[in-house]
Amino acid sequence: MKELTVKIVITERKHKSVDSEGKENKAISEIEKLKDEENNMDLYHMEVESDGKFSRKANWEDLSRYSGKDINSDVLRDWILQYQKRCFPEDLLEPNHAPKTCYIKDENGVCLYKDYGWKPIKLNLKPDKIDVQEQWTKKVLLESFDLDFATNTDKILSHDKCDKTITSSLRKSKVCGHPLALEMIKADSKIVAELKGINSVTFGVFGNGGPSETDGETGCEVWKDVKTLRALLQNVEFPSRKGNSREASVGVVANECFLKARIYYKSYFSNDVVSDHVEKFRGMPYWKFPIKYLFRYNDVPDSVQLYEDIELTYFTDIKTSMDSKDWEWIKGENGRWKKQHNT
Repeated sequence: MKELTVKIVITERKHKSVDSEGKENKAISEIEKLKDEENNMDLYHMEVESDGKFSRKANWEDLSRYSGKDINSDVLRDWILQYQKRCFPEDLLEPNHAPKTCYIKDENGVCLYKDYGWKPIKLNLKPDKIDVQEQWTKKVLLESFDLDFATNTDKILSHDKCDKTITSSLRKSKVCGHPLALEMIKADSKIVAELKGINSVTFGVFGNGGPSETDGETGCEVWKDVKTLRALLQNVEFPSRKGNSREASVGVVANECFLKARIYYKSYFSNDVVSDHVEKFRGMPYWKFPIKYLFRYNDVPDSVQLYEDIELTYFTDIKTSMDSKDWEWIKGENGRWKKQHNT
C-alpha cells in the first residue's frame, strides 16, 4: 500500500526567439518578455503530478456496492456467458462452456487460486486524470512610495507601508466521491508545490509538514507563507530621484500567479474470476476470466471516482518600477526654459 501524493512543479516557460540569420536565440528578448507580461501570457509552466496506490483483497460485498447489484456466483456465471457470446461466440458450441460455480478468491476449502498461481480479485485506488480548471499570471502593484532627494532604501523600509503582508497560499479540499472508494483511503493525500529556477522570495516549497490552518466549515487544509513587504524588499535596490519633479514615485510590482485544478482518483477491480466447469471445457475444468472484461472495463472509463480540489496562489519577480515623471528645466533652442523628461 503506497500513499497518494500530489506534486506541483512550477518552472519558467521556455520562449524561443530567432535572430536575423534565422537561428534560435536561447534567451527571450526583453520586447517579447514585456509583451508576455502585458498580455498576461503563460510565463510559467505548472505541471501537476499524482502518484501512489491503495490496494486490498475484494469481497462479494465490494462487488455489490460497486455495481449496485447483488453479486454472487450465479451473476458472475451469467457475465461469463455474456462475455463468451460477445467475444468468443464459438465457445457457445463447445460442451460444458457454462461454468457451474465462480470464485473471486479461495474459500470453503477451494484452493484453485493457490494451486494454479492465479491472482484473486483486488480492489484498487490510484490517481486518474488531472483537470486544470483555471491558470493565469498577471502583473500587480504591491505598493508605491513617493520619492524625494533624501529617499534611500533604509528610509523606504522604515515606512509603515512596509508592514503590509503578502500571502502565498496552497488550499486543498477534502476528498469527495463514492463511499466504497473513500474507505480505501487510510490517510489524506500528501501535496507539495515547488518552484524551480524562478525568482520568488515568497515561497520555495509548500506542503512539507502540516497545514497552517483548517477551514472549520469546509474542512479544507490551507498552507500559508506570509511575509511583510519589508522582508521581501530587503535585497531590492531602489532608484534615486533626479531632476525637479515633485511627483516622482516608485512602485513595487510582482507577477501574481494562480492555479486551480481538480485531482481525480479511480477505484477499480483487477485480476481474475475463476470458473469451475466441473467437466472439461476445451480440455480444462477450470478457467480464469479477467474481471475487467466481465465488468466491461471497470478501470476505464467506468471506474468509481474520487476527487479533491487544489488552489495555489504565489508571487514572483518582485522588483521596482519607476514612475516616469522625472524631469528637469533646460533651455530650448529659442532660449526659453522647458521641461525635459528623464526616462
